[in-house]
Amino acid sequence: MCISICSCSSNAVDINEVVPYRKINTEFELTYLNDLTNNSAKYFDYNNGKSLGYRNHGIFIYKANDQYYAYDATCPHDVEADEHVELNDPEDKTQWSGACKCPVCNSEFLFTNGAYPTNESVAKYPLKSYRTSVSGNILRVYN
Repeated sequence: MCISICSCSSNAVDINEVVPYRKINTEFELTYLNDLTNNSAKYFDYNNGKSLGYRNHGIFIYKANDQYYAYDATCPHDVEADEHVELNDPEDKTQWSGACKCPVCNSEFLFTNGAYPTNESVAKYPLKSYRTSVSGNILRVYN
């Protein structure tokens, strides 16, 4: 009698295992986001009196093709760092069109590809994403 045991494992890691869960359920009036054009992002550290993101690092709202995406500003390379990922524009730290960068490990994340790190980055995982929905004049960000 011959018994064969096969074990399959995956090296894939869910970003939710890298950046721990933090409840988020917040709303933004779209009129407040009027200056957010297609392929641009804004950073928010709090909304409606509540801090946002894991370890209060904040979130990014990214707009592309008239849809909104939300990402945690915690770097997945070192989630316990005190600093958060920042938008890459030295002239305007609140809005930029393409990427953000971690000031600790220098990993760069591209919003245009789902907030995955560039090949030159030490980070191996994308920024944690949150769900978004639009109803009337309200953008809801939640998990």
